[in-house]
Amino acid sequence: MRRGGWRALIVGVALSHVSCHQEEGPYPSKELKLIVQASPGGISDTVSRFMAALIEKDLGVPVVCENKPGASGALAFSYVARRAPDGYTLGHAPVEIAVVRALGYADVGPDNMGLICLVSKIPAVLVVREDAPWNSFEEFLSAARREPGRLIMAHSGTGSIWHFNSLLMEQAADVRVTYLPYGGSSQSLASLLGGHVDAAIAGTGEAIANVQAGRLKVLAVFDKARSRLYPEAPTSYELGYEFGAPAWSGFFTPVGVPEEILDRLESAFHKGFESAEWTKLCEERGMEAVYMGRDEFREFALEQAEFFSEEIPRLLTLER
Repeated sequence: MRRGGWRALIVGVALSHVSCHQEEGPYPSKELKLIVQASPGGISDTVSRFMAALIEKDLGVPVVCENKPGASGALAFSYVARRAPDGYTLGHAPVEIAVVRALGYADVGPDNMGLICLVSKIPAVLVVREDAPWNSFEEFLSAARREPGRLIMAHSGTGSIWHFNSLLMEQAADVRVTYLPYGGSSQSLASLLGGHVDAAIAGTGEAIANVQAGRLKVLAVFDKARSRLYPEAPTSYELGYEFGAPAWSGFFTPVGVPEEILDRLESAFHKGFESAEWTKLCEERGMEAVYMGRDEFREFALEQAEFFSEEIPRLLTLER
């Protein structure tokens, strides 16, 4: 009886293990989590949630977004990097993945991420309230030169790409402003609308709703080419200031995810990128739809990281 009982127990455990293994099935067999490095409402959040909805159609499982803002994305990037490399935790990979190491926030970057793909780029825009006394970029710069440090500018966080564009503006135009950083563009724009700051730098698409509603006006787009969202707004290059660093959006996993899972994820994102829904979103939000697969994205991100590692220490000396 005792021997038979042990035999039955062993068989039961074995069958239980087989049953659990079969329930898991092929990847993916359960919900995926997508970690977003910014607060809800900004372009990073919009891109992540929209693309999550697109890829879950192809993957056949829910893809749930979770916001973890802070330290220019370092908190979210580090969180994803520490997860199990099983393909069930993904991260939004904005331009800040190439920035945070140079800022000393975390030892994380494109070299220790499982990059999947890049899906968009977006330039910066300088906006002020509709009732502001400046109606051009030059008028704003003249005011900043008259009283260095008096004008207060909001951006989406110290070390963010919009902060970096602010510093590039200061350097190129020889002006000084005071910064008020927030946890995302939605918060910085709300601060501008509330009269707490004089101006804000955000993504072209992030400001469009308030510009169209007549609450904000655009003084300049920090890019070489004009934005289709603001065809009347001049670019920094047109005005003789050759600066502007676009944001970009991609996705990543922890290092060590099996190649077949990365292939599956890349395929799902590529299908989402090619959808009519994604094209429409990019048109509405002022994003440039650009796709890079794993290899191309890694090469691009590593080049960006090298660029920022050289530029950021020098530019941060402007904030004395």
